[in-house]
Amino acid sequence: MTGPVGTWARKIAELFDTHRLRVERAIARRTGDPQTAGDLAQDAFLRLARLPDGEAVQNPAGLLFVVADRIALDHCRAATRQRLREAGPPDETLPAAGPGADAVIERSQTFARLRGAIDALPPKTRDVFLLYHVEGLRYRAIGERLGISPRTVEYHLRTALEQCRAHMMRRPPR
Repeated sequence: MTGPVGTWARKIAELFDTHRLRVERAIARRTGDPQTAGDLAQDAFLRLARLPDGEAVQNPAGLLFVVADRIALDHCRAATRQRLREAGPPDETLPAAGPGADAVIERSQTFARLRGAIDALPPKTRDVFLLYHVEGLRYRAIGERLGISPRTVEYHLRTALEQCRAHMMRRPPR
């Protein structure tokens, strides 16, 4: 063969000789299926060979591995869709994957107690606590906003944490 098609075909043959095993191993790692890795690798080489302007490719080996990775990814997605189709509709008798009603209620009560603890803080301490923990501001930025020193910010945060901890340690009302 001569001309651009022949040159590209030779380049593909060289790539096949040099990189076939590495491409197969990469696909096998991605898919977890060494049996089909050879077929998928061959598909990657075929797609590369069918490029209309293969000679313009700057890094054919790099493109080969990108194509192989995309083919492996497509294979994984198709296999997942097939497994889901074969599994059928979800079984309504199985428990839900999320937390149970008791856990949701307990978490809601804990959040309500924490909110009560924060609301019980003195106003300046509550402002410092919220600016730090909710808005994510640093000590200096909080100090500038509230007109206090970073040491005072640190004092208010320590006080807030101590008071919230004490509030949370008390027995919840029944």
